[in-house]
Amino acid sequence: MELTNHMDRLIISVLLVFLFSSAAIGEEFVREGWPGTGKPKLAAKVNELVLYETPDSTSASRRLKYNPGWLIVWDQSQVITRKPVTWTVRKEITKGTCGTLAPGVEVEFLQFEIEGWGLFRVGDQLCSLKATRASDFDKEEEWPKVEWWVRVLDNTKSPVGWLLVDPQQVDRL
Repeated sequence: MELTNHMDRLIISVLLVFLFSSAAIGEEFVREGWPGTGKPKLAAKVNELVLYETPDSTSASRRLKYNPGWLIVWDQSQVITRKPVTWTVRKEITKGTCGTLAPGVEVEFLQFEIEGWGLFRVGDQLCSLKATRASDFDKEEEWPKVEWWVRVLDNTKSPVGWLLVDPQQVDRL
């Protein structure tokens, strides 16, 4: 029994390292939710939607017949930063959850939230900051690589796959 508890703890520890390692080293960051405020309505623009097994375009995929204009019903949403960028604070930033950030501080820009707010990593802290990219940061011409995924449901409300919300396939209403 003791060995099993030890093995269980070891397995859980290894899984936690894998789950949080990408966020820890700044390569990928996942946020449950969606860009902006209010739950957005989505509609198909094409006759077929490409759905993936997981919110990752390298996972197994399949095509789902859909009519342009039909609403896409979904129950889960993830905004995934595949590649953040590092920006340098140009002038003092006081609006946010990290306290005051002085000029010269490097922050990792992860993704936009709403109305001028963004999600940043400052050291080992995740922060929501209200800042104007043009006046508050250097290197504002660089942008993180961010993807928005939704889990699509069929007419029985069962999940059928993950859809990358791409303006080529989807209209945001």
